[in-house]
Amino acid sequence: MGWCEAREQDPLQDRVYSPTFLALRGSCLYKFLAPPVTTWDWTRAEKTFSVYEIMCKILKAVLWRYKFSHLKGSSDDGKSKIKFLFQNPDTKQIEAKELEFSNLFAVLHCIHSFFAAKVACLDPLFLGNQATASAAASSATTSKAKYTT
Repeated sequence: MGWCEAREQDPLQDRVYSPTFLALRGSCLYKFLAPPVTTWDWTRAEKTFSVYEIMCKILKAVLWRYKFSHLKGSSDDGKSKIKFLFQNPDTKQIEAKELEFSNLFAVLHCIHSFFAAKVACLDPLFLGNQATASAAASSATTSKAKYTT
């Protein structure tokens, strides 16, 4: 959740920005004029987008035919570019697709949400396993700290 600046179309000025509050809840991204405080406020969003819808709009402009299962890796430069590594199922060769965005952080947030939802759908126990693994690692670190001299 947080404030961002939304670009508005204005024929008299090149760029006009207005404050907008965005919130990610479940598989939806909500756009508000003011932050939601109560449960009822969530029903009064100015606009609601599904994360899947956002990802489709972002990726529709990119012409490739790889499935999620073909994705072998991804990286970004922290500024404006993101790179996806896909394995061609026929040739087994890795192909890189690089995209550039003016607001990389927002795109990465959407992509991360999409990947998390995809992983959770593929393995419903994933979240439970992650919590257990995290707790075990924390416990092991704590016990090592107690007994080291």
